[in-house]
Amino acid sequence: MRNTRGFTLIELLIVVAVVGILAVGGIGTFTSSMKSSRDGKRKANLGTIQKALEVYYYDNGIYPANILIGTLCPTVGLSTCYLTSIPTDPSTGSAYCYIQGVVSGANQSYQMYAKLERTDDINYGSYTCSAATWTYGVSSSNTTP
Repeated sequence: MRNTRGFTLIELLIVVAVVGILAVGGIGTFTSSMKSSRDGKRKANLGTIQKALEVYYYDNGIYPANILIGTLCPTVGLSTCYLTSIPTDPSTGSAYCYIQGVVSGANQSYQMYAKLERTDDINYGSYTCSAATWTYGVSSSNTTP
C-alpha cells in the first residue's frame, strides 16, 4: 500500500517555478509604476511652482530671480507669500533647475526643468540647464522650455 498524502518533489518545483515567474513579472510592473508615479509628482511639482510664479508675476511685473532657496515668499516690502515651500524632486530631494530670462533689465521670463525616469514619457525631452541635462521642462508663456 502506497502513501499518497503530500506533494512530490516535481510538483513542488513546478509550483515554485510558477510563483517565481509571477513574482518577477510583478516586480517589473511595480518598478514601472513607481517610476510613473514619481514622474507624475515631478510634473505636478513644476505645475505648482509655475502657478505661483505666474501669480508673482501678475502682482510684481517680474519673475523672481531665484526660487531654489526655501520659499517663494518675498521678504522686502511685500506681504504676499506665493509658495511657502518649494517642492523638490521626490527621489533625490534636490531642487529643480530654474532660469529666469532678463529682458530690458527685468526678469520677464523663466524656464524650469526636472529629470524624468521614464524615457517613454510623451513629454520626455533633452534640455540643458546649469551645465546638466534635464528631460522635462516648463516655461513662461513668452518662451519655450
